[in-house]
Amino acid sequence: MTYNIFIHNLATECNFVRFFHNLENFFQNYIEGFFDKKFSSGLQPVEIAKQIARRMEDGRSVGVRHIYVPNHYSVYLGQDDHERLQPYWPAIAEELAGHAAQHANQRGYTIVGKPIIDLFLDQALKPGKFRIESKFSEPIQAEEEKAKDVAAQDELSDTRVFNKVSSPPVNKFHIAGILTVIEGIDAGAVADIGVNRTNIGRREGNELPLTDMNTSRLHAYIVFEEGSHVIYDAKSLNGTYVNGHRVTRKRLADGDRIKLGNTTILYEVK
Repeated sequence: MTYNIFIHNLATECNFVRFFHNLENFFQNYIEGFFDKKFSSGLQPVEIAKQIARRMEDGRSVGVRHIYVPNHYSVYLGQDDHERLQPYWPAIAEELAGHAAQHANQRGYTIVGKPIIDLFLDQALKPGKFRIESKFSEPIQAEEEKAKDVAAQDELSDTRVFNKVSSPPVNKFHIAGILTVIEGIDAGAVADIGVNRTNIGRREGNELPLTDMNTSRLHAYIVFEEGSHVIYDAKSLNGTYVNGHRVTRKRLADGDRIKLGNTTILYEVK
């Protein structure tokens, strides 16, 4: 038993080291390489990422079935570092948020809401010094109630006795749709959608990955709610539009046109 725990902890630590190594490679290849002298000295974004991970560990809240961690991190920098990083913060924050989500997933934590990384100026801080504050921007009470309901149902199912074989449950969610890129550099790309979440944006692992540089890595996502597909804007830089109207949440109808950056996507019900 002790040996198995040691192996598990060792594997977890290796994942932790690999996580920051990958992040360092990202900033080395895609940010520091672009900005040369601006990023050759002083506070590095990867240092912020490491502190976010520590704040995540410190802010853990143990629930019925999940360990919840904060999703909102406020980064405070001094004057010099703020001036140096602020012009590139949208790209840096987006990558930091992605790696925060990845870190939480590797540790088995639950983030309620999308990770948000904000930048603020604190003139009292000296160059190279920074502080990070974390909080839950989304309430975890609702998630806890769901977990309690599931736990109660599981406990009840363990003591339930059936006199005859029950019929297979009927799947209430039997809707399917299709997303087709009809305008933009990715024209012709298609993604089928059902009851599972569909992520859209430049991130390679999305269900509908885009190469349009005017879209965010996770620009928007579609979920199945109460018998319909609903699109949510994932706090994108350029916004999400449905039939010409900017939206943060919108229940989709057959034939709706979704615009992200320079990309237009047709939503159809199968």
